[in-house]
Amino acid sequence: MHMPVRKTFLGLDIVGFTRPDRTDSACLAMRRVLYDALTTGLRRAGIRPAACEMLDRGDGIMSLLDASVEPGLVVDTVVPSLATALRDHNAGAARPERIQLRAVLHTGVTVQDDKGHVGRDISHAFRLLDAPELRLPLTDGRAELVLAVTDAAWDRLRPDRRRPPVSRFRRTLLSTKEASVQAWVAIVAPDLLPAG
Repeated sequence: MHMPVRKTFLGLDIVGFTRPDRTDSACLAMRRVLYDALTTGLRRAGIRPAACEMLDRGDGIMSLLDASVEPGLVVDTVVPSLATALRDHNAGAARPERIQLRAVLHTGVTVQDDKGHVGRDISHAFRLLDAPELRLPLTDGRAELVLAVTDAAWDRLRPDRRRPPVSRFRRTLLSTKEASVQAWVAIVAPDLLPAG
């Protein structure tokens, strides 16, 4: 019998991954940057590799973090580290290899079998990455990373980590093909969140 396990989901999705101007080598280069940036952010947050499973999505990653990982570590350290890595990469990258990223932080339950993970919560995290409301802030090309924190993840933030983001995060209704849900959304820049 497969037992449900509580996880924190950090979903990352590269915007316009299959644009016509992006060659396979450009896509591979962007994926390397994304994996390196995420690994660095997790390390800076003190999150052990054994506490994080990375599911490859081709154009992104769904990270499943153990329930012991406090979501505030992701907001305070992992996400700013990603933003810094994107800024540094984009400053020297040719246009087809510049990265904009949508990110979703959610918590919930998943069940694993020998093929992978299933469950309403992980499906919800995947679907939120495609919410139109997360696409809009990136359309003018200036923002590099937009983050949505679901109510489930927001409620798990420690009170001292919940206060600082309120000025940056906006309560936003996100639409998926199944439902509309409230989340906290922010355009993240390296200088807006403290470095870890």
